[in-house]
Amino acid sequence: MRLFHFRLSLKEQRISLFRRMKADSTDFTREEWLRERFSNHFEFTHRQTTFFFVPETNVTGIPEELIVGWIARKREINERTPPWEGLGVTEHHSWQAALIVIDPSHHEDGQKIAMESRSEVGAAEAILASLANSLGADIDEPFSVAVYPIIEERSFARFAEEHKNTIRQITYEAAVPNMFGGADDFSNEMRLLRETANVSKVKTRLESDEVIDIDNSKLKEIAKYVEKGGGKISARTTDGARYNSAEHAAYTDVPNTDEPTQASFWENIKRAVERIF
Repeated sequence: MRLFHFRLSLKEQRISLFRRMKADSTDFTREEWLRERFSNHFEFTHRQTTFFFVPETNVTGIPEELIVGWIARKREINERTPPWEGLGVTEHHSWQAALIVIDPSHHEDGQKIAMESRSEVGAAEAILASLANSLGADIDEPFSVAVYPIIEERSFARFAEEHKNTIRQITYEAAVPNMFGGADDFSNEMRLLRETANVSKVKTRLESDEVIDIDNSKLKEIAKYVEKGGGKISARTTDGARYNSAEHAAYTDVPNTDEPTQASFWENIKRAVERIF
């Protein structure tokens, strides 16, 4: 099993005059809202297919402050009847699910997700993007949500070093931060855009008619910001080499496990979770 790492970014929605509140008529904190949304099963649409989030209700041994659940979808399976029944084509439904663990807490390394990659379910990054969109789709919800993969540390820096003086184009997309405590200029500028202009994300393409100076401190800040799960970045060189942060997503491998009903399954997951969160 392979668990990919992601980061949630939550931005306060300011459009609605009737923002949903807690039962005591006070505002949700980001953590409270995430816990409330993931406390029950719900459905969302991804590429015209209905998916479900279902919380895990059994005892797992994973710390209670983390949310454990499953992302599930229905598959149609074509089979044939037994030979003595003529080998006729028959169809039945099969439910497939991928494990998801969420830390909803608000701190420097919080709002983190680990999600299992399973071909039977779909690409984790794309599924989580659809899930995030659904969470804040109602304008009465207090927050909108973005999710990006956490990137292998210094992967862009290594590409830049290998292709120094040849990078001609850099494209990045970044969500405004709500948990990173960095004091660099880029993080501060993103926070300012969130607070003063109600911006939720920024998309920019940098080009040069020659080559880009990748030693520029701002570009290094952007790369570090993306690596923490704040966005995505790509680059292209004069000789055609390319970098895409999505290809360097951080992950943790879990030893082959038994079924989720077996204690050994959750023991292996617990050890992986301790390394991730």
